[in-house]
Amino acid sequence: LYGYENDAIKCEYFYNEDYGYWGGFAHSKVFETDAKKGLYENQYAAYNSQAASGDGFLLYYYDSYNEPCDIIFKDEESVVRLSSVKLNLTTYTYASITDEDINDYARVFADGDYLKVIFHAVDAFGRTVGEGAECYVVDYRDGKRFVADNWQEFYLPGILSNRVRVTIETSDIGAYGPNTPLYICMDDLTYTTI
Repeated sequence: LYGYENDAIKCEYFYNEDYGYWGGFAHSKVFETDAKKGLYENQYAAYNSQAASGDGFLLYYYDSYNEPCDIIFKDEESVVRLSSVKLNLTTYTYASITDEDINDYARVFADGDYLKVIFHAVDAFGRTVGEGAECYVVDYRDGKRFVADNWQEFYLPGILSNRVRVTIETSDIGAYGPNTPLYICMDDLTYTTI
């Protein structure tokens, strides 16, 4: 199910009918523990875990070639301060950065590589404000070997806005852009209104 909406938030998406591709947010309840099934056809699966809250999760696909898709908080009279979010890799992304890769698009991550999710505040004109909160879901920098292969909580300091943009950045970039599949699973986004 593309996009997501409830009484408090709306999560944007796009779908191109001519070419059959999508981007932005989708709601999913799919999980997969077998990284060998990390295929594009299994792009909606969280790796190694069911939803953190038990009622599905948001899947986000970042496509830098199209207009960005945002999380919009509907109460325009209040300002939202983000607190934290739980993030997890998709099975497709996990397979692409490990030796389980069977897609042949991305290379196995090595020293210095990373995959990070960045949350940005967005102003009334649709421009990102500030540096954003960086969440390294895979971090092989400086001798580290961190992989968010289950739900991991990340704190989001300094994000104060009614509109939030999520981008994803990888160190594996080829001639035509990122090689790593830029998907992330999100759950339990916590915030306060002020």
